[in-house]
Amino acid sequence: MRGVIADAVLAMISSIIISLCVAAWCVDMVVGLHLINIDTWLANGRNPWTVSHHEALGVGWINATQMYAPLLAPVEDVDGPPMWAVNAMSPMDQYERSARVATLGAGWPMIQVVRVWVTTRNDELFPPSADFDVSGACLEMGKNRLWEEPLRFVFVPLAVVIDAVPWLALVYVALRLYRKRGERKAAIRAALTKSPTKESPPAAAP
Repeated sequence: MRGVIADAVLAMISSIIISLCVAAWCVDMVVGLHLINIDTWLANGRNPWTVSHHEALGVGWINATQMYAPLLAPVEDVDGPPMWAVNAMSPMDQYERSARVATLGAGWPMIQVVRVWVTTRNDELFPPSADFDVSGACLEMGKNRLWEEPLRFVFVPLAVVIDAVPWLALVYVALRLYRKRGERKAAIRAALTKSPTKESPPAAAP
């Protein structure tokens, strides 16, 4: 029983590390990047944002710019960024007008970790205005700024679990097979050690 628990704990830790490595690989490679849309989104039903949305394998890129004053009355929700980006940028009413917010999410099959950049200064070039984020070059700019201060990373707990489950199962099965193989070898070795040695024939009488 102790071995089962140890294997489960080791598999859990390994699966999280592997899923994070997969997310890092997706960001590093950026396979199949394409533009989803550039549109206007009403955050909280009344704060207009221009949003540029790109996706690649295991990667999501959202670049948002607040260009207009809040509406006097709330409007029903319209299509906007995926929830991982909305949660990472929230609360949206904390940003000043002309704020620019960019989010780079990574994880497979779901986005599990998000890097967030925020600026309200016109003399800062990054993140750029969402209106001009068509080619996907801004995502490459974000990759080069992953570890610049101030650091702001947001994790998506449910996605972390979902991304880790396949690796958890795979690692756990591999550990159990490895342990059973070791136990089988140990049992065979113990059996050979305990087996009686062949007696030598009695000496001839003089």
